[in-house]
Amino acid sequence: MAVAAETMYISADTIPGVAEERQAVREEAWALIGHRKELQATGHGAELPPVLDALSTAEYVLEAEKGSEEYTFRLGGLRQDCLRLVSEWFRKKRPEYFPPVRHTYDAQAVDFYSHGLAIGQMTLNALRPIVGKQEEVARRVNERVEHETTRILRSMGSVALGGARVKRVRTLSECTDTAIKEYAHDQKIGAPHGGYDGYVPEIEKLMVRDMISEEETDDRLQEQVGLPGIYFNHDIITRALERRSIDAKDMDKTALHGTQLIVEDDLMEFTALLDEVASEQWCVNIFMGEQVPDGYIKDYAGFRAEALRRQDGLKDLAHTVATFVLDLAANGFDKTKAPKHVENFVKKLLLEEAKKDIAVAEQMFNIETALGLQEVVRLEEAGYHQEAFKLMQVIEKEAPGGGYCSGGACGLESIDLSSDIGQEIKAKLKAKDGDIIVKDTDRKCKCGAKEVYYAYTSTKVNKYCDNCGAYESKQTSVSSDE
Repeated sequence: MAVAAETMYISADTIPGVAEERQAVREEAWALIGHRKELQATGHGAELPPVLDALSTAEYVLEAEKGSEEYTFRLGGLRQDCLRLVSEWFRKKRPEYFPPVRHTYDAQAVDFYSHGLAIGQMTLNALRPIVGKQEEVARRVNERVEHETTRILRSMGSVALGGARVKRVRTLSECTDTAIKEYAHDQKIGAPHGGYDGYVPEIEKLMVRDMISEEETDDRLQEQVGLPGIYFNHDIITRALERRSIDAKDMDKTALHGTQLIVEDDLMEFTALLDEVASEQWCVNIFMGEQVPDGYIKDYAGFRAEALRRQDGLKDLAHTVATFVLDLAANGFDKTKAPKHVENFVKKLLLEEAKKDIAVAEQMFNIETALGLQEVVRLEEAGYHQEAFKLMQVIEKEAPGGGYCSGGACGLESIDLSSDIGQEIKAKLKAKDGDIIVKDTDRKCKCGAKEVYYAYTSTKVNKYCDNCGAYESKQTSVSSDE
């Protein structure tokens, strides 16, 4: 892909009127954080909204009549969210492209919505003090400003750019220095993976996000690419931006994250620019942030198509996750525990997938997990099922999570199928060989007992309560109907 040298970027903060409104949003955000700090200090922290509500989209689905067009539409939104969760984890330590997701504009509310949830409210909910993590707090303020920038540019119309309509607003989100330092410290002392607020310090992952305005509908589309940041360090990024008329050499990562850029090129063209600058500076051939052999054909369109095929192949897993989340929402599961609970469910699914391919296991987790899973497979094939189960328990505990669960069980307890009790539960769940069977130690059945068991694969979820005998089975494959 040829990198167009004539493409120029404009910082939103250099546009008269836009800069002032963005600054007002920033000041309001910091003021809200100050107010919420006072609430915490006076013992009223429980009044704060949850930062991440893993069940709201599922609750939105359940409000619709099952089988209706509205239910199907809302379920599609939940499945899309779950696909993004699974896809990001599947390519955690590798580059990946994520196709546009629609944010619907509501003129009356003056806000954008994703599957019925107000994105503006989500950015407000995230604003709160976090002890020892001022860098992360500042990032959340930046994201509040980023969200409002689309509205500000819309309200000013084409006047903002001298008659030209804003098409793309780009945000560069580098891995925080805090996450990198915490990861390095944990590695040094042999501590378990800490989650690191969802960042990927193992490769200092860079996320590039475009908000694309859709003129005919007033909606916007969010498109992203995740890139390993080892070769794309802050210096490389600022050098690349300099070629697009943006002087960012005096900005740190957080300041650059808060500088929304109005651009004309697409994400892959910008990625090609980063590859070009990194290749020059590191004196090695770089494609999608990774070193490749000399003469390697850099097919960015092909990578985008490959990413779409890869994510299409993960839809069954995503639908299984969506079914699990719906079940939690239907039973009024504790929202404060939901993010870790859902993440651990995904972790178990992906560990099972990772047993099939050591390279996939390493890109999702780490080399230790990959080698451990190979040994589990060897033990299983040799008929040592109890030994394999015990080793798998250790691997599950030590394998890094996806950003919220830093290790341990997080409410889902694996069942030893080589035991008599395990075989009894398997029969009651009507499970088959190869199914993953767990006990949910956090969730209550409708009868009130914490005796809920699941058997699941990438295409189904069976549920059984060992107290009241309630049983459900749902197919989750793409080809099945909800």
